[in-house]
Amino acid sequence: MSENITVEKLAKELFLSRPYLSRRFKEETGESLTDFILKEKTEEAKRLLRYSGKSLTAIGNYLGFSSQSHFARVFKKYAKV
Repeated sequence: MSENITVEKLAKELFLSRPYLSRRFKEETGESLTDFILKEKTEEAKRLLRYSGKSLTAIGNYLGFSSQSHFARVFKKYAKV
């Protein structure tokens, strides 16, 4: 969770093309791989906020977000805040 996880990196690790992996994931789950990754990171952020005592800045950095504004937008979208 603490790394910058991208569809490209996952595809490379699985020896698949990015479009193929994205398409198959959407077919199997009904959601995009990017949405899945960001939802999982949001869930981890919620856990860390509840139990770790870390600041929002520290959590955003730990989860690999490029900026605090990006982290805030993603969190609001997926945490239903």
